[in-house]
Amino acid sequence: MRFLLVSSFFLVLCVLSLGCRPRPTGRTKVVVSVFPIYDLTRRVAGPDADVVLLLAPGRSEHTFDPTPRDIEAAASSQLGVMVGLGLDPWMEKLVRDAAPKARLVQLGNLVPTIAVRDDFVGDMEEDHDDHEHHHEQGGPDPHVWLDPNRAAVLAIRLGDELAAVDPVHAEGYRARAQGLSDALLLLDKEVLEHSQAWKGKPVVTFHGSFGYFADRYGLRIVAVIEPLPGATPTGSYVLAVLKVVRDKHAVALFSEPQLDARPAEILAREAKIPLGVLDPVGGGSDTDSYEKMTRFNVAALDRVLR
Repeated sequence: MRFLLVSSFFLVLCVLSLGCRPRPTGRTKVVVSVFPIYDLTRRVAGPDADVVLLLAPGRSEHTFDPTPRDIEAAASSQLGVMVGLGLDPWMEKLVRDAAPKARLVQLGNLVPTIAVRDDFVGDMEEDHDDHEHHHEQGGPDPHVWLDPNRAAVLAIRLGDELAAVDPVHAEGYRARAQGLSDALLLLDKEVLEHSQAWKGKPVVTFHGSFGYFADRYGLRIVAVIEPLPGATPTGSYVLAVLKVVRDKHAVALFSEPQLDARPAEILAREAKIPLGVLDPVGGGSDTDSYEKMTRFNVAALDRVLR
C-alpha cells in the first residue's frame, strides 16, 4: 500500500511537471528492475539504446519505493525489462502508469522455472508488513538469472525484445545477444568445474535466492535463515534452523550483502561453522558484471567447501 500511495503521488507530480515529461532524443530508452538483468540488457543494447537501472545496487527489491527520477526514466522508456514471477511487481506498476505504451517484458516467463521450496517455512510471524514482494511458497522461484544457462537464454530473448522496439538496430542487438549468450555458456562450464568440490555438501543460505544455482551445480541447501523475504524470522524458527544445521551437519552458512547479516552471524557462531557471503544481485565494486557476480559466489563457495 505504501508503494501505491508514494508512486501515485510522484506520478501525478511528474505528469504535471515539464521536467518529468519524456524528452525524445531518437534513441531507444529502456528501464530495468534489478542489476543482473540490467547488466545483461545494457550489454545487448550496446551503443544503440540507453538503459537505466531502477533498483540501485545495495537496495532490496522488498523495500523499493520509486523516486521522481525513477518515474521520469520510466515515463520516457519504450521498453521495460523486469523479472516477474512475484519479484518486482513495483516495476510493472511503475511502467504501466508512467509509460502505458511501452513494451514490458517479464523475463522469468521466458525460461523454465522451479518452485519456491516450501519445506523451509516454520513458525513465522503472521504479519509480513503487508509486503507485495514476498514470493508465494510453492510458486515459481523468480531468481532465474542465477543459473548462467538460463541467463544465456535470456540474453537471446533480450536481443529479440530490443529489436522489436528498435528494428533499425535489430542486427546489432541480435549479434551482441548471441555473443553474450555464448560467453555465459562458457561461464557455466567454468562453474561446473568448480562445483565438483561442492556437490552434495549441506549449506544454509540467507533466503531462497540460490535455488537455480544449487539445482544446476549440485549444491545442497538444507535450510534458509529468512524464508520469507522482508519478514524477520521468529526465535522459534531460528532455533529450528539451528537444529537442522546440526542434524544435517551443515558445513557453512551464507549471508547476503543486501540484507542484515546478524541472524546468520548468530547462527554460525552457535553452530561453530564458517560464515560466507553469497551475492544474488551484484552491482558492487567486486560484482559489477554478471560474470564477476557469479565468480564472486564461486570464490565464496570454494573458500569454505573445498
